[in-house]
Amino acid sequence: MKVKKIAALAVGAAMIGATIGFASATTVPNIPKSFFVKSDGTPNVKIVVGSNAAAMDVASAADIAVALGSLLYTTKQVEAQNAYVKIKEVIPPATEAMWTIYAYNYTTITEDHGINNISSVGWATSYDQLPADYWYNGAAFTANYTEWESAFEVPVTLTGKDKAGDYSVDWHVTIANPELKSLDPAKWNMTAPPKKADLVVAPGKLNILVDYVLYNYSVTTTKTVVLGKPEWGTTEVTKNVTNYYIGDAEEVAANGGTIVSEVFPGVSAGMDFTVFGHSYHVLEVGNDTFTAGMIPSDNPMWYEIGQSKTIPGTNWVVTVLDINLQETRALIIVKDAATGAQTGQVILNKGEPVYFVEENGQVETYDSLSAAGGKANLVLTLEDTFVGIDNHIIASISAEYDIETLGPVFHPADGWNATVKTALKNGVWYITNITLVNDKTLEGNPIDVFGVYDLKYKYVQKGYDKYYNPATGEFVYAQKGEQYIVAYAYICLKDKEGQVIEKELKIGDQIPDSGYTIEGIYTTTVVPKPVTQPIVYMDYEINISDPGSNLILVGGPVANSVTKYLVEHNISKVDWYNSPGDVEYIPKALDGYDVVIVAGATRNQTRVAAEALMKYIAELAKE
Repeated sequence: MKVKKIAALAVGAAMIGATIGFASATTVPNIPKSFFVKSDGTPNVKIVVGSNAAAMDVASAADIAVALGSLLYTTKQVEAQNAYVKIKEVIPPATEAMWTIYAYNYTTITEDHGINNISSVGWATSYDQLPADYWYNGAAFTANYTEWESAFEVPVTLTGKDKAGDYSVDWHVTIANPELKSLDPAKWNMTAPPKKADLVVAPGKLNILVDYVLYNYSVTTTKTVVLGKPEWGTTEVTKNVTNYYIGDAEEVAANGGTIVSEVFPGVSAGMDFTVFGHSYHVLEVGNDTFTAGMIPSDNPMWYEIGQSKTIPGTNWVVTVLDINLQETRALIIVKDAATGAQTGQVILNKGEPVYFVEENGQVETYDSLSAAGGKANLVLTLEDTFVGIDNHIIASISAEYDIETLGPVFHPADGWNATVKTALKNGVWYITNITLVNDKTLEGNPIDVFGVYDLKYKYVQKGYDKYYNPATGEFVYAQKGEQYIVAYAYICLKDKEGQVIEKELKIGDQIPDSGYTIEGIYTTTVVPKPVTQPIVYMDYEINISDPGSNLILVGGPVANSVTKYLVEHNISKVDWYNSPGDVEYIPKALDGYDVVIVAGATRNQTRVAAEALMKYIAELAKE
């Protein structure tokens, strides 16, 4: 049988591992990638088929050549065009406030308790020895647990948590008289802080005030300025420096400021604002109440006769059946597309809002919010009727949805009461502040604070081998196996979630918080190396004294004369006459070149070995 040379084609990754499908258990030795391919991506190997080879050996050689094509490439760096870089900063949850409620250490022993000779009272060496009077009483760590609990009332201001118009407003949080509930009550006698405990906050003891009245206020401080130069003398001049800020009454008081003027009187009708993270559009403000709802992005909407439109952001569909130009009326039907509930025919008169409420599978209509029970799913108002430029009759209808009157007390979330305060100024009602208070006992560790913060308790204990006794001016060392301990207990208010800040930067942009500028954006591209010369050879074409490259020999000593040469010279160590299919790697086998033998006792076993080598090459291609 005459066997022709086979040229291997460089192929894409889609051809990797393409085989006839023999199952292979052949183990392939560790063959370096450089055996198969040069650093420039061109072949570094010849595949050799014996002149006496069976057709199946030729097919195996062809498959190996195809698999080898997946390695024939190089890479180069190119500048990306119209590209950008996305950078991300992950900021862990912030601790907004932390209060130390128990502290037993050198400072509290010597300063708070006035103990100069520590050895006279002894330093605790175990949790059970921690004293009972190192709880914080508001001024010093000299209280017991009961005194601490009754005295603990701490304020903290969380800036920029809500919005009113163009202004950001703060949360003023007060936490009072929390109780510690040990998770192992049998081991806690209310002396030292419990190692693990839940916090218990009674109703009304967690308070959040949001003040929407903002002032321009001044803060005057005294500043000393040094005039002159040391070479000829200096003098100090004391000046009063006044700075101006915008804030609420709590901030003015906290900063010792003086109110200059009121810059934002509160939230009035027509404004958008947030309270405890919930957004509202204010329709009306009354005596300690306000009516709010949502306005769709497209408002008002124009309808022709017979036209149906969905109110943006809702499931409500409005269909206009008829329009009366003379009486400025429109005949409509309103339907909830989600539930299928709808009205009968409803007449809209110009300037007269109609309130829609879905009840028991029906959509009822009312002429006022109070008649609707202070709450409406949808409000429609006919603004006008007119003839369009195409002579079609058009009705202009405005919409509001999720309408509700809130106050004097409402419930923004389960377990919380919100109290509304308003004021009448120059004939206009304004929302001045809203206070949120827990109306149920809060218990846990952490305690959820309105879905935004965690209120947590933590106990920390540390051990040391010595302490300093100021009475003797010497260190006192602990006995072997003991340590002197310090102990702390904390309550902290922490964000539930951190922040993820992403930015897109292009060439010329400066990297934030650094002096670096992006001058170029580069990527690596793959450059295929097509095979232009045959890499499959007959055994009689190989010069054993100088093969010119690494060799992959397909077939054993019976089929392949080069394999036979390696066996006869004891260079190959495999018993190919009885091989179930093996891959042998022989470094520097012929004139310094490496050789891989792919063979078996039969043509089918050679096929199994070839498939194993193909899979090995496929794995190399992934690197």
